[in-house]
Amino acid sequence: MERRNLTLNKRLEGTRDKTVSRVVKFNLDQILAHFKETIESIKAHFNTAGQLIASGKRAEAEYIWRAQIVFVAGAFDFYMHELTKFGLCEIHDGRWPKTDKYNNIELPLSVLEEVLQDGGNADWFLEYINGYYQTVTMISYESTKAQLNLLGMDGRNVADAAFHQRGDTEKTTDKLKRRLTELFYRRNIIAHQTDRMHSDASINRISKETVEKYIIDVEKIVMAIDNEARAI
Repeated sequence: MERRNLTLNKRLEGTRDKTVSRVVKFNLDQILAHFKETIESIKAHFNTAGQLIASGKRAEAEYIWRAQIVFVAGAFDFYMHELTKFGLCEIHDGRWPKTDKYNNIELPLSVLEEVLQDGGNADWFLEYINGYYQTVTMISYESTKAQLNLLGMDGRNVADAAFHQRGDTEKTTDKLKRRLTELFYRRNIIAHQTDRMHSDASINRISKETVEKYIIDVEKIVMAIDNEARAI
């Protein structure tokens, strides 16, 4: 894991540095909308891949499918980041219950001193949380579970809402873990190894159906998390 940025955005005396973007906290509707917009953009590329297949260019179509998997993982990662900022600010402002994980967030003395010197600017916590988590990947099952616990959400409720099926013998929590682990593993192989195996440089097989399954599962997970967040 990369070192977290534990400092607030630097400010010029009397004004904000024009090169520093203002950190925005979006509400749950906006966060979900961002995710859905991204997913729809990802799905649109199925048409391009289909045209390539029709032209006999399957290898080129497979590159699009692989890119879609990376972007699906990225969409989920960004959703979790936005949800984390929103949820922690809700806890900080007293609208959500405090959790043990929240109470144990690192707050260096240097940051506290800066906040006090700045007169307790209302945006300091949002800026701090944004910097604290911006380099943390939130795709894997363990990282997702940790963020849900941090925000006071029950991962079992999320798993049940996303994957409960009558007659299915696999536990919903196991299915959630398996699907996120598969996505994280495949995303890493594509992003870091161009989908080739280290052992023999062979390229993993891929199909449109594989990508569609990842998209469907991630959509289920996000909707389940969104419902859990709205119930707090």
